[in-house]
Amino acid sequence: MQVKLGIIGYGGMGKWHGENAPRADVEIAAVCDILEERRKEAGKHVIAEKPAAMNVQELDEMEAACKKAGVFFTVHQNRRWDKDMLIVKEAYDKGMLGDIFTIESKLHSGNGYMHEWHIYQKYGGGMIYDWGVHLIDQILYMMPEAKIKSIYADIKNVLHEEVDDYFKILLKLDNGITAHIELSTYILSYQPRWLAAGSKGTLLIHSFGCDGAIYRTGKMLEKLPPQITETEAGPTRQFAPIPPGGIVEEPLPEVETDWLEFYRNVTDVLNGREESKIKIPEVRRVLAVMEAAWKSSRTGEAVFSSKYN
Repeated sequence: MQVKLGIIGYGGMGKWHGENAPRADVEIAAVCDILEERRKEAGKHVIAEKPAAMNVQELDEMEAACKKAGVFFTVHQNRRWDKDMLIVKEAYDKGMLGDIFTIESKLHSGNGYMHEWHIYQKYGGGMIYDWGVHLIDQILYMMPEAKIKSIYADIKNVLHEEVDDYFKILLKLDNGITAHIELSTYILSYQPRWLAAGSKGTLLIHSFGCDGAIYRTGKMLEKLPPQITETEAGPTRQFAPIPPGGIVEEPLPEVETDWLEFYRNVTDVLNGREESKIKIPEVRRVLAVMEAAWKSSRTGEAVFSSKYN
């Protein structure tokens, strides 16, 4: 059965779907935009753009309506197919870094001001609802078995009065990893897109171009040097320069990925060949984490709750 796609809302991502879905043999059957008279598409399967809803309650209502209608419901979390994230996931899954203790996911831009609907709170603007939903989903997808012990967030309005344009979220997980997620539209010298550090190595990815490496100790640094070293910061042992050969570099693992796999998976689900790779309980968990992040930022305290596990 060939899948036919109706697109409601033909803005930036709507047009993207219209251009790319046919590449996965999905037929564009209908398009509806807010500027046209509203129409109902009864009994149709549903793909929601991210974020699927503004909060957990709205998502629950959407899921209930789809179950009542007997239709398939999923969300376009397309950045589960980002190559940079999948490289980090590969290193995590295969234990390439040993026992990982920190993962940093950072996305910085110097473009400053946002545009169009992103600057209006009533339309779901701001960076938490734009990229935050992706960055949180990537971390939870990377480690689906990990339970969240606490959430701390700092959300700021740097250049925009109405919506957030900076956030930092710390997820403390029961596998010993602290995930550090940071986004800013106005940091003018970018930090690496990913840093993952473990007992057997450190992984760096600098950008979406997946430029980076894994770093390991070439000669086991079993003990500190016998004497104090003079540095520009004064005398030190712990932070003395590492001697030549002390750190070796190796290439990042190779992964293959394609955003079109989202459409192929939907087609296979509707034809009874596969399960959905993006499940509503996973989407619900991301929204619960986002709600906890807003609460933490308002109170200035970490949030502890079982509802986001």
